[in-house]
Amino acid sequence: MTYGVMFKNNADVVVLDSEFARLSVLEKGTWNGTGAGVYVPFSKAITTDEPPLVFVRPAQANVFCFCLVRGSAGAWTGFSFVGISGQATSGNWFVAAFKAEPTAKFGFRIWDANSKLLFDSGTPCAQFTRTLTLWTYLGSVPTGQGVNRLSWTSASSLASGDYMLLNNIAMDVAGVVSRQGNMYAVWDYANDRLVIQVVGVDIPSALYVPVVFAKPIS
Repeated sequence: MTYGVMFKNNADVVVLDSEFARLSVLEKGTWNGTGAGVYVPFSKAITTDEPPLVFVRPAQANVFCFCLVRGSAGAWTGFSFVGISGQATSGNWFVAAFKAEPTAKFGFRIWDANSKLLFDSGTPCAQFTRTLTLWTYLGSVPTGQGVNRLSWTSASSLASGDYMLLNNIAMDVAGVVSRQGNMYAVWDYANDRLVIQVVGVDIPSALYVPVVFAKPIS
C-alpha cells in the first residue's frame, strides 16, 4: 500500500489495513428443526452482490444436503438445508462477508479509497482455519433408485470447534458424461470425521471440491 493505515501482529503478519476488508461476522445464531428441512432467516437482508458465506456447526451427528443461500443479489434473506427425515437437527451458525457494518457507537473505522467501509470495531471478525482438499475414497453403493452414493473422507478432526462453509456443499458435482450429482456433508462425530457423499448416475471416484472451515474471533 502507498498510503493509509496498516496493523501487524507480533509475527509481522498484516491483520488489518485500509485496502482489504476482513471477513466480518454479520449475524449469528442457532437452529433447531428436523431433517425434513430447516430454514434459517436472517434478521435483516444482507446487501452483498454475491451470496454471503454461511458457516454451520451441528450439535449432533448431522447431514447437510440440498443447501441453499436464500434471496438474490443485494437482498440475501437466509439459508436452508435438508437432513435425514425423522432426525432432529440443531447447532450454531454465523454468516460472514468481506465487508463491515457500521454498528459501533464509538471506536474505530477504516474506509478504502472508494469510501467502502472495510472495518468497524463493533463488527466481530472471523478467520479461515483449514481447508480439506485431500480426499480418501470410501466406495460406492447403489441407492435402489437407479443411482449410486459415493463417499469420501479426509483426516481432520471435528473437535476443534470450527464451522463448515455451507456454500460449497450447495454445489452439484459434475458427472463423467451425462448428469450432475447432489452433494451431502455428513458430520460423523462418532468417528470424528467429515464424510462427503455424492449421489448420481456417473459420478467419478475422485473428489476435487474443497471443504472450508472458519471460526469467529473476538
